[in-house]
Amino acid sequence: MGSKNLVLLVEDDAPLRRSLEKYLNTAGYPFRSCSTAAQALTLAQEHFPRVVVLEYHLPDANGCSLVKKLNLVDPQIAAIVLSEFNFQAVAGDLDRVEIQTFLQKPFDLVDFEAALRSACLESGKIVRRLDSC
Repeated sequence: MGSKNLVLLVEDDAPLRRSLEKYLNTAGYPFRSCSTAAQALTLAQEHFPRVVVLEYHLPDANGCSLVKKLNLVDPQIAAIVLSEFNFQAVAGDLDRVEIQTFLQKPFDLVDFEAALRSACLESGKIVRRLDSC
């Protein structure tokens, strides 16, 4: 079983994924990352993340269907959904699943950190942060 504080990052935009990976690493969040829903499900079944940060529009699924599948792996997983579209454009789908936070791209890292902190607390786990070292 993987780290109980693990963050799963699912982003198909490679430059953004690398930037978020760098941030997670620097901030001390243990994480796994991938670019598709299929990869995310495999990683979730192997590592049991507490928080998932996912792009709404993935090449092989949308965020709503991925959150539903991840909830089958762990009903307590907290989801942060990212999208270039505003919330109203995807709200109809997202109303069918429970998410922790929605962030419209581009977003500020302060907002991203606040969403991560909230999601970690919501999932019942506190992730080690850089400023707590």
